[in-house]
Amino acid sequence: MRDLWKRYRVHLLLFVASAFVLGLFSWDRILRPSRHFHFLDLANSFLQGRLDTDTPKRFRGQQPRPEDPRGLQAAVDRHLTGPGGKNEGWNDWASVRVLRLTDGTEVRGVFPWSDQQGSQKNRFRELDGTQRVVDPDLDIASDCGTPPRRCDETKYYVSFPPFPAIAWMPFFLVWGYDTNDVLLTVLNGALNGLLMFLLLEALARRGLSGRTRRENLFLSVLLTFGTVHFFSAIRGEVWFSALIMGVSLHLAYILLALEARHPFWAGVMLALGMATRTPIAFAAPFFALEVLREGDRLRWPGLREVLRKGIPFAIPVLAVGVALMAYNHARFESVGEFGHTFLANGTRPSIREHGLFSWWFLRGNLSAFLTNPPVLDGTAPFLHITRHGLGLPWTTPALLLVLWPRRWGALARNLALTALVVAIPDLFYQNTGWAQFGYRFALDFIPYLVALLAIGDRPLDRRFQVLFGISLLVNAFGAIVFDRAGMFFYD
Repeated sequence: MRDLWKRYRVHLLLFVASAFVLGLFSWDRILRPSRHFHFLDLANSFLQGRLDTDTPKRFRGQQPRPEDPRGLQAAVDRHLTGPGGKNEGWNDWASVRVLRLTDGTEVRGVFPWSDQQGSQKNRFRELDGTQRVVDPDLDIASDCGTPPRRCDETKYYVSFPPFPAIAWMPFFLVWGYDTNDVLLTVLNGALNGLLMFLLLEALARRGLSGRTRRENLFLSVLLTFGTVHFFSAIRGEVWFSALIMGVSLHLAYILLALEARHPFWAGVMLALGMATRTPIAFAAPFFALEVLREGDRLRWPGLREVLRKGIPFAIPVLAVGVALMAYNHARFESVGEFGHTFLANGTRPSIREHGLFSWWFLRGNLSAFLTNPPVLDGTAPFLHITRHGLGLPWTTPALLLVLWPRRWGALARNLALTALVVAIPDLFYQNTGWAQFGYRFALDFIPYLVALLAIGDRPLDRRFQVLFGISLLVNAFGAIVFDRAGMFFYD
């Protein structure tokens, strides 16, 4: 036992200290579940053998039903209650209308222009993209059920990739909707610091990094508290919980994929990662490049070696990929549609006009990623931040040192290329991450940047220490004020 403590005490202390600090900054949030409980609702649907959910059909203050899972109505009331007790609507639930028309035709889809005036609002888009004009007052049959009612039903779905819901099922079985997703996310955030440390130690142990254990601790702390990971890990809430869990799976994937040593388990982590955060699927090239890397150069190892490592890696990725496609098709008749197209009843103008991914979104996403600065002005509190978030150089200036490495070899190229590929879907996505303190989607590729900083062998000198300190202070400020002190933010 003493030998185990001596060997792993740094790891344990890093995890415990990280959990304590994250919990401290989470403060009042960690005492109760968050308002946005989508993954718990999806866990409940899966346990009931359903793909949809009736939860968004409920209203605030409704009397609990005898068959309700534990805490369901309390979760509904939290979700629908905004600042000052104001009633708010359902946030980020996908919905599809199922209509039977007077000619007997059944159609599934949305009215994307229902927020418009005139005949435009009657344009109905089916799930396969077919458009037709449907007048809700004249064209929908009214003889469904007993007693007869309009043949117009809304199906609701959780649109986020499903693995976090699966991972949280054991907690749901015990606590139901009272499961504290904030606490789970805080602990997950502390785990990320530990996983980053394990990755950096593995790089040093294999001679791929010259960093000392002390330096690896600094870089692990940088990930946990000096990036947008900090403000994201203390919140719970569906969007942030997925990002934090995605970091865990991504770090485990990189660790297992190093030198292609553990093909099957690397494939498992990548598969679960893409079932948590879709952009993680784009990290597959890292394993392929590691198969080709020998020391500090790339070479073709022969078809037999490629198949020996590639097939075990591909099996879990393909299995989970096929399962996700089947899941999507069963809900939305499209293998690539998780449901975001159908948020806000399909009426979001940006999605309606440009889809989920488009060059149209690149400019705004690049601004959120790189350039959005804090604004100093003459209006109290004299510092203002756009809700699209500060650019990465402002939140984590220490990562700028990645651009000036002292050492650059095949592994660095593999990490950099994979980071670039993973960033592509985020940069063309219809959402900048709004609302956020900093560009939260950077969490999809920040692990690669920290690893690049480690293997670049640039001294962690006074310049790094200053940038490291600024990164910690900026993100501590963000963790304190985001969604707590609205006077610092503007749309």
